[in-house]
Amino acid sequence: MDNLEQHVEDFLFGTGLQLGDYYIERTPFSEMLCYRNAEGREFDLPISNEELATAVFTRLKALNVRIVNLG
Repeated sequence: MDNLEQHVEDFLFGTGLQLGDYYIERTPFSEMLCYRNAEGREFDLPISNEELATAVFTRLKALNVRIVNLG
């Protein structure tokens, strides 16, 4: 596993979140990474590093994360 792959795994799962806690909101113009915390509240999770964001979305899609289509 290279550095970026390890960083993606740590970013996504290093705090105890599971795949089922994540989802992607897709609009006609963009995609937003979102997650549900232990209390059930839902949040957007913006990623300012473009390389990391691309890798995170790619990894989650490969794991068949839930995608919510809006609009």
